[in-house]
Amino acid sequence: MTRHATASGGSTRAAPVPTQHLAELAWNLFDEAGEDVLLPREHITEGIHATDGQFERTKGYIRDHMTMEKGKAFLAYRGGYMITTDPGKIAENASLRMRRINTELRRVLSGAINPLGDQVADYEVLSMFQDEIAHMTRTYERMSKATMTMAKPVRAAKPKRRRRAAART
Repeated sequence: MTRHATASGGSTRAAPVPTQHLAELAWNLFDEAGEDVLLPREHITEGIHATDGQFERTKGYIRDHMTMEKGKAFLAYRGGYMITTDPGKIAENASLRMRRINTELRRVLSGAINPLGDQVADYEVLSMFQDEIAHMTRTYERMSKATMTMAKPVRAAKPKRRRRAAART
């Protein structure tokens, strides 16, 4: 990794690496591992020699550009990352992400807009936000009900709890 002096001339830092280049390196790691293979964050960042910030930008680049080009989804999934075409895994991931978005939307209403009560009607944009967010949360409820009828992907078996043998006296 190339290092260069900062403006102050004292300390050094890593030379910037284009996000597109890091994304290509990361995708190659996923290709080498194979589809549906879960890679931990540390494995990826070490494999592409990226900082946490670079990895965050890399994930965005992969989602925004490479997935369509490659025809595979890129998922944060159960503590790691993978590429996949498995509809069950994609649906599970989308459902989790939509749940987080729905929570944020409800919080915009409950924490910022709805406390104004009847005054919301005096502000066209707030009234519009209130109506549209309410519509989005209703849509989420319909999507949520639909995903409950989908077959769940295979889940890892939970380890059985072992009982300790009672101490004999």
